[in-house]
Amino acid sequence: MIWMGAFYAPGLVGINVLRLLSSMYYQCWAVMATNVPHERVFKASKSNNFYMGLLLLVLFLSLLPVVYTIMTLPPSFDCGPFSGKDKMFDVVMETIDLDLPAFMGTLFSYAANPGLIIPAVLLMVLAIYYLNSVSEAYQNSNMELKKKMKMVCRKSPQFSLHMC
Repeated sequence: MIWMGAFYAPGLVGINVLRLLSSMYYQCWAVMATNVPHERVFKASKSNNFYMGLLLLVLFLSLLPVVYTIMTLPPSFDCGPFSGKDKMFDVVMETIDLDLPAFMGTLFSYAANPGLIIPAVLLMVLAIYYLNSVSEAYQNSNMELKKKMKMVCRKSPQFSLHMC
């Protein structure tokens, strides 16, 4: 949310970087001074996709106020880079129209078309679903192969204990 707040207060990024650096070194010192490793090594969590999805949701929700501000609210009338404009987004459109070559403006207008954005988002969602399904299928296949290997190791005496 600090990076989203940087739109409203650019100095916030520098303050946050200093805060994170000091926090990192303090936590590093605390871990090195007081941490005793556990005897048993834990496996990585299987709920990594859930946490990544949760982070993506928080990022999306924190972007909403900034996007709403850029697209709908009028900027300050007397100061700032957006003064004299009806909306902050007008500066982006003017930059595309005046400063970039004509084909870039056409390209951006096609890219901003909802008829292209909605299918692209749906395609990405389907790709994520497909990759998640394939990953689960591979995990199930690996579990079945491990079970079969254990069965073979139990039944045949020719395999030594260290192979199973």
